[in-house]
Parts: sequence; structure tokens; C-alpha cells
Amino acid sequence: MGKQVKYILLVLFLTAHCLPAHSQALLAILFGKNIKNDNLSLGVHVGIETSDLTNTPGSTLLPGLALGAYTNVKLKGNWTLSNYFNFKSSRGATNIPLDNQLIADVPGATDAKLKRKITAMEISPLIRYNVTPELSFAAGPQLALRTVSKDIYSISLPNDGKENITYGTRDYTNWIDVDGALDVQYAFYKGKGVRLNLRFSQGFVNVYDSKVPLDAKNQYFQLGVGIPIAIGSSKK
Repeated sequence: MGKQVKYILLVLFLTAHCLPAHSQALLAILFGKNIKNDNLSLGVHVGIETSDLTNTPGSTLLPGLALGAYTNVKLKGNWTLSNYFNFKSSRGATNIPLDNQLIADVPGATDAKLKRKITAMEISPLIRYNVTPELSFAAGPQLALRTVSKDIYSISLPNDGKENITYGTRDYTNWIDVDGALDVQYAFYKGKGVRLNLRFSQGFVNVYDSKVPLDAKNQYFQLGVGIPIAIGSSKK
């Protein structure tokens, strides 16, 4: 119970911190140049992710997509606060060992391949240091709130076909994850154009519910593209 209270407080803190900037991102999409702030840049973020679960021998990387928005707020000197809000972040792994099943007595499971797919809404407030206007490094926490959790069994049929059977697993997985993230970014046009990001994220919370006798942390690599949205400049 004590851990849940800590997680809830962290959710409230990060949400309160990030929502103002991401509200501006949403308003920029709707109203464009009507927003005027010289210290703010924002845009759409799209990424390809490959995730895996620790303590799961034999599992392999699960590819997925990340979709969301970002804002950059200039701080003093070369420092920037980079906020990312991903409506969709893909997590989990494929080729999960069958002794790690969450659902009992699945028909045909002994000859099946198991994919464990978790989707989360993710908030990432990262502190970024700009080595040059183009190249920068960032690090910080990430908060992920699970929205989808399912196990997909791919079962071979006698006629060489395959059948996919999907089971919802929300009752077996944790609703929250707290991660640490490292990010490298290259932004074109002296830091004002399209930006490429390479990010590694390591989860610190068990992905499974406390009643499940398994312990695994999520981790992923993400190759992302940030597409800036033009906003107006404040008048001097």
C-alpha cells in the first residue's frame, strides 16, 4: 500500500509539471502561430521502439510504435527542459517462455509462441544539455500508465496455417511504471528543424501485479523523429 501511495504522488507531481507545456502543444496544433513564446518550441513525436523484459530467458525484442508530442523550454545557458507526452508507448516482449504464462489452460499453448504486449501512456520530463545547437544529450525520469495489456498466442494448425488467440491481461500486470531514460538528439537547421532521437529506457517497477509470482522490468530502445510546429514570436 505504501508503494502505491508513493506512485500516486509521483503521478500527480509529474502530471502537474508536464501538463502546462503539453497543453501549449495541443493549442499550437489547433491555433498555430497564435501562441507566442520565444523560449518554447514544440512539435509531434513519432518513434519506432524495440522492447524487452528482464528476467525472461529466451524472450526476444518486440517492435512497436510511439506516438505523441514534445515541448522544449529554454533554461539558462545551454540547458533545456524537454517534455515528451506519448499517447502510445509500446512495451513487452515476444517469444515469452511458456512457464511464464499468465493465463492457465490455454488450448494448444504447448505448441504456441507467446507475445506479451503492453501499451502505456508515457510522460517524460528530460533535462537536456545542448553541446551545439544541433547535438544534445538528455536524461530524466519517465512515468508510464498502462492502457492495454494482452497476451497473444500464435498457434500452428495441422494445415500449416496459424491462429492467433488473444487474452486480456490487465488483471495480471502493473498499472504504472517508473523509468529512467537517456536520450541523444540531433536537430537539423541549427536546432530549429526536424530532430532525430535515440533513447534508451529502463523500467524500475515490476511489470506484473503483486499476485503474479514473476518479476520483470521493461526496457526499450526508441528511434524517434520530432517534427516541429511553427509558433509565433513575441513582439519586442
